[in-house]
Amino acid sequence: MKTITVTLTAGIALAQFGISVAATSESTTARDLGAAKCFALGGIGVDGLMSDGERKLRAVLERADASQQLQTALTHATLEGELYILVGLRRCDRTAYHKIFGSLPRPDSDVELARGCIISREPFRQLLSQIHDGRFDDFLSRPPR
Repeated sequence: MKTITVTLTAGIALAQFGISVAATSESTTARDLGAAKCFALGGIGVDGLMSDGERKLRAVLERADASQQLQTALTHATLEGELYILVGLRRCDRTAYHKIFGSLPRPDSDVELARGCIISREPFRQLLSQIHDGRFDDFLSRPPR
C-alpha cells in the first residue's frame, strides 16, 4: 500500500509539473522575445536566415493569447524587445498596439539592429516611427526561412 501511495503521489506531482512546464514554456517564448538584445526582421547574415527574435515573435503570434503574452512581456522588455512586441501587437491587436504606442516612453537611446549582413545601432525613436508607418508589417507575411 505504501508503494502505491508513493507512486500515485509522484504521478500526480509529475502530472502537475508537466502541466506547469508546458504553460511556462509557452510564456517563456514571449519573455525571451522581450529580452532580445538585437532587433532583426527579415533575412540576416550571409544566408539570409531568420533571426532568433523573429522566430520567437512568430511563435508567440501563433498563440490564441498572443496579445496578452506580448503585453505581459512588455513590462520587463529591453528596447529591442519592445520593438518586436510592438511589431507583434500591430499585427495581432491594433487596439492594444495604439494604446501602448501612445503611452510608451521614447528614450533617446540607440538599439542594436541587424539588416541583412549589417549590424548597426539606430535610434529607438526612429525604429518606433518605422514600425508605426508599417515598414515591418510585410516581414511577418513572408514564409519563414
